[in-house]
Amino acid sequence: MRARRQPIAMLTCYDFPTAQTLAAAGVHILLVGDSAANTVLGLASTREIPVDFLMTITAAVRRGAPNSFVMADMPHLGMATADTALTTATRFMRECQADAVKVECTGADLPMIQSLLAAGIPVCAHLGLLPQRVTDPEGYRAQGRTTAEAQRIIGDAILMRRAGAQLLLLEAVPDEVSAAVVAQVDCPVLGCGAGPSCDGHVIVWHDLLGFNPRPPRFAQPLADAPALLTEAAKTYVQEVASRAYPALRHQYHMKAGETVGNAVAEVRGGKPAGAGQE
Repeated sequence: MRARRQPIAMLTCYDFPTAQTLAAAGVHILLVGDSAANTVLGLASTREIPVDFLMTITAAVRRGAPNSFVMADMPHLGMATADTALTTATRFMRECQADAVKVECTGADLPMIQSLLAAGIPVCAHLGLLPQRVTDPEGYRAQGRTTAEAQRIIGDAILMRRAGAQLLLLEAVPDEVSAAVVAQVDCPVLGCGAGPSCDGHVIVWHDLLGFNPRPPRFAQPLADAPALLTEAAKTYVQEVASRAYPALRHQYHMKAGETVGNAVAEVRGGKPAGAGQE
């Protein structure tokens, strides 16, 4: 797609039915993001998401989209050491059948990236803003806005590609920096708030649906899912309150010739039918 200059669409995805929906819509890459910490679990930081939870939902996304490119997000808790990172990435590939892992990194993490690549694990190197390394809300800011920062990001991108990273992802960087990276590497460069020069783009699914009251500037909602879901829930509550639900069409009935009266008589007359049987 990069060679054809065909833009790549990627969205985050955290469950089986959404994976089915996004695959049917033609989304090219499904990212099982650590953003599930915020969107699904209600945690304050992506740093807190449990490794096994990400494993579980990655496997669910794979089942929902067996023919899609599924990228697993390496969690902060699964990368304490290079050995831990290798174990975590291997589990994503073997247990969850992921196609690649995304790793938030800088040039200092080159040995870890090399160990993953040496094990045959496809890697997407995530550069620029690294949310897993932010410990203060003030740390969520655009990167690459100074010459020194831009030089570091471009240099790290070249370093990661030379090491063998199959994909790069730039988060929250100016388009000028993204364009420079695209010009310096020969692999797809995906952007998350990184401008139109990138080969593809990713945003958080819940931002697209309107669940985030303060979405980032690059993730303008395209739907108002909360309003739709609230209306459905209100209708259900009203139908229960008015006894419109359950109606006759929602009910099951006993088989012909069977009565509840006989069942009650059996219970009152002694132990229920079937009791004590092996």
